[in-house]
Amino acid sequence: MRSPRFFAPAAVRMPLARQGPIGNREGMTDPNWLGPKPDTGAARPVREPIFNLPLVIMLLLGVLVAIHLGRLLLSVQTDLELLSSFSVVPARFALEFGWADQRQIVRDLAAGLDAASAAEKLQFARYFVDGGGMRWWSVLSYALLHSGTTHIVMNCLWLAAFGSPLARRIGAGRFLLMFAIGSIAGAFAHIGMHTTDVVPLVGASAGVSAATGAAARFVFSRGLRMDAMASDAAVQALPALSLSGMLRNRQAMAFVVFWFATNWLFGAGVVTIADESQGIAWEAHIGGFLAGLMLFPLLDRSVARPDPRSAAAR
Repeated sequence: MRSPRFFAPAAVRMPLARQGPIGNREGMTDPNWLGPKPDTGAARPVREPIFNLPLVIMLLLGVLVAIHLGRLLLSVQTDLELLSSFSVVPARFALEFGWADQRQIVRDLAAGLDAASAAEKLQFARYFVDGGGMRWWSVLSYALLHSGTTHIVMNCLWLAAFGSPLARRIGAGRFLLMFAIGSIAGAFAHIGMHTTDVVPLVGASAGVSAATGAAARFVFSRGLRMDAMASDAAVQALPALSLSGMLRNRQAMAFVVFWFATNWLFGAGVVTIADESQGIAWEAHIGGFLAGLMLFPLLDRSVARPDPRSAAAR
């Protein structure tokens, strides 16, 4: 008696191999030899872009990174000249508007320093203050410069996170306007708190903070899913929170408190960041954040109206 394993495989394969639409062995290689495949209606998977960011955000990130990398190629002297021309130096504005005179600037500069340190800082001050006026364009151009790798990386990450939903909602032109207004507001907030300071202010943090403050007006709406933040239509359909609505929104208020608390901790030196030896200009951050928070309704192009009910306790 034969074991089934000796005849079952061959008895099945051979006849099928000789059948086919054209009556030969090659019929097996025809994908339709058993008839056309049924249409399942399955669509090909859509390829997601590597960077799902609005174009204006990618362009702004590219400009910031290109400028920072370009500065690495400059000599020390050339980079100092660039810094002198395009950074914000509060003492320049104090002299221009008569908020302080040179003697007051020198006195504040030397306070608490020994003679050698005071002389060194005075030489530094002369380089950045003497001759040239306040350089009015610097209240905007300073936002394109950064003090180090950590500085620019953190600003770029924060810009991508909070600038993206704002750009999707208000469009590229209005986003750049908000970024510029926030940068200017942050510059003057810093100047107001450090009137006689000779240390240059640089960084996109105030503009990024403005985008953060503006985004806080709508990203905490009820029922928002994080995957919807990549959709222009979904972001534009979100109801905007009024200021009173934000006060009743737990998530929005928790975020605002956290944001102000971390800025104070970094600004006060309680928490430090690597390669940020000059400290954090937290006043500029707050100036930018408040500008974005207050001016958002003027630049919001969404048809969604403020909905106080969206601020119900969660």
